[in-house]
Amino acid sequence: MAFALFMVVLALFVAIAYKIRMLTLGGAFSSWGIGVVVCAAFGYRGLSLLLLFFISSSLLSKWGKEKKKKLRTLSVESKGRNAGQVFANGGAAFLAGAGFLFFSHPFWLALFIASLAEAAADTWASEVGVLSKGEPYHILRRTRVERGISGAVSALGLTAAALGSLLISVTGALLFFEGKWAFYVFLITFLAGFLGNILDTIIGGTVQLGFRCPVCGAEVEVHTHCGVPTEQIKGWSSVNNNTVNFISSTLAGVAAGVMMFWVL
Repeated sequence: MAFALFMVVLALFVAIAYKIRMLTLGGAFSSWGIGVVVCAAFGYRGLSLLLLFFISSSLLSKWGKEKKKKLRTLSVESKGRNAGQVFANGGAAFLAGAGFLFFSHPFWLALFIASLAEAAADTWASEVGVLSKGEPYHILRRTRVERGISGAVSALGLTAAALGSLLISVTGALLFFEGKWAFYVFLITFLAGFLGNILDTIIGGTVQLGFRCPVCGAEVEVHTHCGVPTEQIKGWSSVNNNTVNFISSTLAGVAAGVMMFWVL
């Protein structure tokens, strides 16, 4: 009975998110599917953590939107998150829920919390970091670059990443654990989430597909810019931003799960 009620709440939430253009239709169905598995595995607490990630990240995407539209390096999505973007950030949580249903070990719970912590860290860093007044520092090229370029960091972005990971890891630890175990889980998932975001930055600056606009010269992640096709300048054709996000969140989650074995 409780599960059915949660499914109704989830369906209403997804419908509202689609209505206010936080999600595309494909994104709405993907979100609902991930939510069903997460709720079946981790109950209302898991669903609450998933919704906390989605709501906080979606609200930040709206913050400073007009300023973000003016950045040459960004392509602002006006219709909401699509299915690929949803799975890129929530796919690891889906796998954690599926794994927990077959084998209810804390490994999967740590994977679930840490993967969302990393996804929050990455999203918060991206959405807030581009609003930094100064140019970010590219950690691989060792030079200042235009805001919005993969592989670059700023003090504001790193702070936002830490806060995003902190929010999810603290909430997850308090929802699922008590006493010293809550502290251990918080520490493990927070570090995994934040360091996973650093890994995301490194992968994004190396093998992620990148292009340059022949008209304005901006480095972008889209195939067309200024109304003309862009030229590939780096990365592998199979590795886009969604791929990087999924890999980073999954690796952060697995690392936290392995640490749970050590703690236990």
